[in-house]
Amino acid sequence: MIKVNDFVVLTEEYKGIDKNSVGFVEELASSNAKVFFIGKNVLIDIDLSKIKFIDVARTGKPYKYKICNVCHILKEDYKDFEINQTDAKGRKTTRPTCTKCRKIIDGLALKPLERKRMNDIKPEFFFTCPICKKSSIPFVTANLVIDHDHDTGNARDWICDSCNTGLGRFKDSIELMREAIKYLEKHKQSQKS
Repeated sequence: MIKVNDFVVLTEEYKGIDKNSVGFVEELASSNAKVFFIGKNVLIDIDLSKIKFIDVARTGKPYKYKICNVCHILKEDYKDFEINQTDAKGRKTTRPTCTKCRKIIDGLALKPLERKRMNDIKPEFFFTCPICKKSSIPFVTANLVIDHDHDTGNARDWICDSCNTGLGRFKDSIELMREAIKYLEKHKQSQKS
């Protein structure tokens, strides 16, 4: 029996929401429920026959299925998720994002001519990251990467890999970075009080 706050999975495509999309029940009636589908960020009324309970704690490693952290669709691990790394015990671990969503996140690769141009100006002796201002000995005390625009494939600059990871975590989005600044400012102010 499905209850409020249970996680559910969609058993068929419905109103533009993909089969196997994961959501949670916000309200429940005798034959239908209001379900918030996480990947679409939408609350819909749905007949109970179109959803089934899912124990989200039984997804991901070591289970056969896992939930993509972008689209929030239940998919088969090692089939719909690429191998990312190997853990300390030598076991393969897959990416948290499915292959389909990964293509959207990765966008266009760095253009070959842009790579050549950037390699011609590769920092060799001393480097200061244009974002964090940390100075380093290139490829000795810091790894450097060519940052590029994922919409165009054009290079932007050499930056440290920490800043490159940070930009990626914020999806190269100025709006998300502004939200992060607001968040930090809010909590800095509340700590002064």
